[in-house]
Amino acid sequence: MKQCVILAGGRGTRLGALGENLPKPLQPVAERPFLAHLFAKAARSGISEILLLAGFKAQMIAAFAEDEVRRYPGVKVSLSIEPEPLGTAGALAHASSKLDERFLLVNGDTWFDFDWRALSVGEPAFAAVALRHVEIADRYETAQLHGGMITALEPRDPQRAEGLINGGVYAMDRRAILAGEVSLEQETLPRLCREGRLAGARFDGAFIDIGVPESLAAAQDMTFSS
Repeated sequence: MKQCVILAGGRGTRLGALGENLPKPLQPVAERPFLAHLFAKAARSGISEILLLAGFKAQMIAAFAEDEVRRYPGVKVSLSIEPEPLGTAGALAHASSKLDERFLLVNGDTWFDFDWRALSVGEPAFAAVALRHVEIADRYETAQLHGGMITALEPRDPQRAEGLINGGVYAMDRRAILAGEVSLEQETLPRLCREGRLAGARFDGAFIDIGVPESLAAAQDMTFSS
């Protein structure tokens, strides 16, 4: 896959005051905007096109992208800007005319450090999720994986001690997208799971999402490959 699509449109409400004036993907992490680490990872993974799905303060995302892409000759960056908040699945549907037949999809607030080129999608699946085992899974939906296919997606459970969680990196076939869906996590992935079209693969690289102040603070001490 040569195209990486990054979900960068959310408001970051869980970050409280930190997210009021700066989009989540641009929050400073290890002395750089978080999105800069994703750009570098994409470039190292052989990506030649980055498509940013922007919404909240899209002009700031656009300005960052215009400057950052100069670091990566041969990588093209484009934007799809939501006319109103559309949700993760809605943003994908809105950008459908710009999507390759198959593409990599990455959450703009998640770092999952494995070889992105190792994740692929093929029949019967329309999407493949990169899964990460964690010892404390109380904040996350978890997945049941059998024979390379995700057979169940289970809701968050404050009592859950461990499990396989969605690592925020996906290999996607354009056929996975259905107009009218709003949430990738709550609508698209469960539908694909029910249809037997949701694959999964476990990886063990460093993982963090910066969606809450505590994890954003913890991310400051991580090492990001240059």
